Amino acid sequence: MSKFPLPPSPDPDAEPAERRAPRGAIGSLRWFRSLLGRPLKLERRGADLHISRIERRRTPDAIRAAELDQLRDELRTRLLEHDHEHHAAVLRHLVFVHDVLGRQGWPGVGAMDARVLGKALAQAQMLASREGSAGLSTLVEQLRLLQVAAGLREERLGRAPAAAAVEAAMAPPREHVE
Repeated sequence: MSKFPLPPSPDPDAEPAERRAPRGAIGSLRWFRSLLGRPLKLERRGADLHISRIERRRTPDAIRAAELDQLRDELRTRLLEHDHEHHAAVLRHLVFVHDVLGRQGWPGVGAMDARVLGKALAQAQMLASREGSAGLSTLVEQLRLLQVAAGLREERLGRAPAAAAVEAAMAPPREHVE
C-alpha cells in the first residue's frame, strides 16, 4: 500500500470548482487584471454601449442550444431566400421542421410523423445540393436518423400497413395467375 492516498474521484454532477482569483475592488489592479484575462464583448443596453465579460465555461446544454439556434438561423436564411409563394408551399415540411425545432428542439422533431420527416429530408437535401454548408449537412443527417426512427416507431405501433397499402397502390399492376 502506498503512503499517499488516491485523490477522491470527481463527482460528474458537481459544479466545477471556482479556480479564478477573487475579484478585487472595482478599479484595483486585481480587478483590472481580471478584465484583461477574459474575453470582452461590446453590448448595447438601450442607447448606451457597455463592455462586459464573456463567460468562457458554458454548460453542454448551453452549447447545444447555441448550436441549435445557429442551425435554425441558417435554415431560416435559406428558406427566406425562396420568397416566392410557390417555394413556400413546396418547402412547407421543412418550414414545419424549423418551427418545431424552435419550440421543442430535436425531441419534438423526433416525435413527428415519418412521412413528414421524409418530405422534409428530401427538401433539406435539395437545399444542401444547391449550396452545401456544415449546418445543412448536420440537418440532413439528423433528419435522416429521425426519419428512420419514426418509421420504426410507426411500424411497431401498427401504422405501417397504411404505408404499405399506399406503396402497393402505387406499384404497377401485376397479372394474377390462377
